[in-house]
Amino acid sequence: LLSSLDSDLLALENNPVSKPHIDQVFRTMHTIKGASGMYGFDKIMEVTHEVETLYDLVRENKLDVSKALIDLTLAVADHIRNLLNDPELRIKDNIANHTLIIQSVSNYNKQAGVQKGPVEKPLKVKKHEGVQTWQIVLYPDEKLIYRGVNLSLIIGDLHQLGKCVIHSNVEDNVIAFWNIFVVTDKGQDAITDVLMFISDNCKVSKIADFDIFDEKQLDENEELTREKEASYVSKSGERSDIKSEAPQVTLPQLGRIGVKNNGVQVSHRIHVDASKLDTLMYLVTELVTSKSELLLAIQKRSDEKIIETAEKIEKLSKLFSDNALSIRLVSLQEMLLRYQRLIRDLSNTLGKKVNFSIKGETIELDKNIVDIVAEPIMHLIRNCIDHGIEMPEKRKLSNKDETGIIYFNAYESGNNVFIEVGDDGTGIDIDYVYRKAVDMGFIQPEAMLSEKEIFDLIFLPGFSTAQSLTEVSGRGVGMDIVRKKIHEIRGEIFVQSKRGKGTTFTIKLQQTISIIDTLLIRADKSVFAIPMDDIEACNIENHSTMCNRQNKLIPYNGELIPFICLRTSFGTISESPEKEKLIIISKQGKKYAIVADDIIGQHQAVIKPMSKAVQNADFISGASILGDGAIALLLDTEKLKATLAVTAY
Repeated sequence: LLSSLDSDLLALENNPVSKPHIDQVFRTMHTIKGASGMYGFDKIMEVTHEVETLYDLVRENKLDVSKALIDLTLAVADHIRNLLNDPELRIKDNIANHTLIIQSVSNYNKQAGVQKGPVEKPLKVKKHEGVQTWQIVLYPDEKLIYRGVNLSLIIGDLHQLGKCVIHSNVEDNVIAFWNIFVVTDKGQDAITDVLMFISDNCKVSKIADFDIFDEKQLDENEELTREKEASYVSKSGERSDIKSEAPQVTLPQLGRIGVKNNGVQVSHRIHVDASKLDTLMYLVTELVTSKSELLLAIQKRSDEKIIETAEKIEKLSKLFSDNALSIRLVSLQEMLLRYQRLIRDLSNTLGKKVNFSIKGETIELDKNIVDIVAEPIMHLIRNCIDHGIEMPEKRKLSNKDETGIIYFNAYESGNNVFIEVGDDGTGIDIDYVYRKAVDMGFIQPEAMLSEKEIFDLIFLPGFSTAQSLTEVSGRGVGMDIVRKKIHEIRGEIFVQSKRGKGTTFTIKLQQTISIIDTLLIRADKSVFAIPMDDIEACNIENHSTMCNRQNKLIPYNGELIPFICLRTSFGTISESPEKEKLIIISKQGKKYAIVADDIIGQHQAVIKPMSKAVQNADFISGASILGDGAIALLLDTEKLKATLAVTAY
C-alpha cells in the first residue's frame, strides 16, 4: 500500500487534478487507517486519519493539491514505514518525527478549513435525530471469493448500523451490481469501516439527511430538498459553494524523514501470473501420466515404450525447468518505483530539476537478480543526480534545458538483459580522472591508457573524483561496491561518457542465475563448467608449445593474449596430455585463454551454492551435479581474468 501510495502521489504531483489518483490516495489512506486500527498500530491510525481528512476535502473540491500537500503526504508515508518497526513509538527520532507530523497535518487541516470570499448561509434541511440515508453501489466479482471475503458478514454489519434495504440489478441472468440503501445516524466513517476490505468494489454516496423510506419524513423534506438543489446555482450562474485555496502555511522542513533503512528493501514474496501456475499444473498432470506409462512399460518389459516414455519425460523436464524459471521472474516496474521517489527527493534537496525517463520497465528478471542489482542501480542514480546533472543556471549557460534527464532503459538480447542508467549532464572528464589516478598512486604518470581503461579506474576501491563532500556520494565513491555486487550475479558493467553530453552505465545480466548453459571441461580428474556466454572460441595447442612460453602469452587473431593453466592453478601433479585445449574467454572486451586437458561438451547446469568449507575458494562461484553424480565446479571467469598479468593488456 505504501509503495502504491508513493506512485500515486508522484503521478498526482504531475497532474494535480487527476481524480483517479486523488481517489486512490484517499482509499489507500483509508485502508491503512482501518487495517492499522484493526491490528493495534494506533500511532499509524492516528496519522492516517488526519491525512485522510485532507484528501476528503480534495475529493470534495474544497482543497487544491499543492506541492506542500504532496511533500507532507510523502513525509507521512515515510513515517508510517518507521512506525511499522516501532509500533509503540519508543525510538527517540520517531517520537520527534511523530509530533512534527501530527502538528504539520493539524496545521494544514486548520488552514484548509479557511474559506475566501462570502459564504452563503446553508439551508436548514429538517433532520430527524441525525438520521441520514446512504446509497452503496456494490459491484461483486470472483476476486472477492478468492480473497476470502464473506459478503454475508459485511451485509450483517451494515444491518447493525440501522435500516438496510438491498436491491439486486440483474443483466443477462447475472447480478451486475447491488444497490444497498442504509439509513443510519452513525455517519459515513462507520459505513466505510464496514466496507474497508471491499472498498474498491463499492461507491458510497449520501442521498438524504433523513429516512427516505419514511413517507412522513419524505413529505416534510420534499420542498426543502428542491430549494437545496436550486441553491447550487446562484443568480450569476456560478456555484455558490466556495473552494478554499491551498493553505498558505509554512510547513516544517520534513523532507524524507524517518526512513532508517535507506537501502533497498527486499521482499520475499512474488506475484505470479495465473497462466504460469496453470502451465505448472498441466505439466504436473503430464508427469504423473508419464510416470504411470513408464511403470507399465517396465512391467511389460517393452523397451520401445520405455524409450518413448523416457524421451517424453526428458521433454517435460525441460518444460518444468522453463516454467520454474518463469515463475521466479519479476518485472522491473516495482524496483523503478523506488527510484522515482529517490530522484524527486534528491533533486529537491540539491535544488536541481530532474525528469526520470523510463523504457523497458516490463522486462522480467530472476527475483534474486532484481534484489541484488537494485542497490547498485540506486547508487548509480544518486551519482548521476549529484555529479552528473548540472544546476539549472549552469545548464542554461550550456544551451541545455534547465531540467536534466535521468534515464533508465532495459532491453533483452539473446539470453541477456541490458540495463542502461545515465544522465544528460556534464559527463566524465577523462583528463581529470587520469590525473587523479596518478595522484592517488593507482597508475604511473607515464601509463598509456585507452579511454575505456580510464573509465574503468572509477571502479577501483578507494578511488574518487569527488571535489567536495555532499550528503550524496561523489561519482566514484563506492563504485567498486557497485561492480562487486554486479559481479556476484555474474554480470558486467561498462561506462560510456562524453564531456558535456552525459554518462551512461550499461549493466549486462543473465536472465537467471540458477540454471545456465555451460561448457564442461576437464583438467586431470576435475570437471569444470564455464558459462557459454563468456566463451568466444575453442582451440587446440601442443603442450610443449605452451611450456616454452615464458611470458604466458599466446597469439590469437593477430594479438597476444594471456593464458591460465587449470592444472597449475589447482596444483595437480600428473602429466599433461600432449594436446591441450584452449578455451578463449572474452570479458568486457578483454580476451584470455583457459588451458584444459579436454572439452567434454555442453551442459545445462543447475547451479548450487558452495558449502562454507570451499565458498571462499578462488575462481569458483558455484557447483553443478552431473547425471552420473559427479560434481562440476563453475569457474568465475572474472576472478580468473583478474589474476592474469596486467602487462598482457
